[in-house]
Formats: sequence, C-alpha cells, structure tokens
Amino acid sequence: MPLNIDIVQILLHMLNFVILAGGLTLLLFKPVKKFIGERQQYFEKQKQENEKNAAENEKLKEEYEAKLRDADAEIAEKKEKVKIETAETSKEYIDTAQEKANAIIAEAENEAEIRKVHILDSAQTEIGELVIEATQKLLTESASEERVHNLYDEFIKKTAAESH
Repeated sequence: MPLNIDIVQILLHMLNFVILAGGLTLLLFKPVKKFIGERQQYFEKQKQENEKNAAENEKLKEEYEAKLRDADAEIAEKKEKVKIETAETSKEYIDTAQEKANAIIAEAENEAEIRKVHILDSAQTEIGELVIEATQKLLTESASEERVHNLYDEFIKKTAAESH
C-alpha cells in the first residue's frame, strides 16, 4: 500500500457517511421539509383568507358609504320637510292670531257702537228732561222777556257743558 492508505478504511468511512446521510435525511430532512411545506400551506391559506376578508371589507365599505350618502340625502329631505311643516304651522298660527285679532276688533267696534248709542240715548233723555224742566220753569214763573232769554242762555250753557 503505497502512502499508507487503507482502502477498507476509506470504504468504511464512505459507508458510515452514506448511513449518516441517509439517517439524517430520514430523521431531519423529510420532517423539516414536511413542516416547511405545511407552514407554506398555512400561510397561503391565511393569505387567501386575508384577500377574501379585504374584498369583503371593501364591499362593506362601499355599502357603508352608499348608506351614508343615502342617510345624508334622507336627512336633507327630512330637514326640508320639517321646514315646510314649520312654515305651514307658523302660517296657521298667524292666521289664527289674525282671526282672533279681527274678532276682538269687531267685538270692540260693536261694543263702542253700543256705548255710542247708549250715550246718545242718555244724552237725548237728559236733553229732553232739561227741555221739560225749562218749559216748566217758563210756565210756572213770570214770563218776562228778559227772564226767557236768561232761561234760554242757561239751557244752552247747561247742554253744552254736559255734552263735553
């Protein structure tokens, strides 16, 4: 054997290496490869679920925005409706108040007219009484011309004072 090389030893080392490589392949490589494959499948599944959830979220976001736009439109519509109802209610209150004011004015005018008639009646009654009184005085007292003028003047003064 030249250089002190033993072929059997080399073959045994090679056999040991093949056994070691085969054992490590069976014990470590295949389980690690299987574990890595499962992990890749898990992450691929998670990626698909995330994409699905993202699509659903986008759809929900669009629905939410559409509902929000509809809600804004509905709010604007209700505001307009409330404005119209408020205007109608205000008009009704104003009309009712105007009718009440007109009724009060008409009642006051009627009452004033009644008072006016009553005052004129009582004034005519008083004038009539004064005329009767003056006539009685004229008839009962001596009817001198000066006395008659004085009575007429007194009558006119008295009626003018009572009419004011």
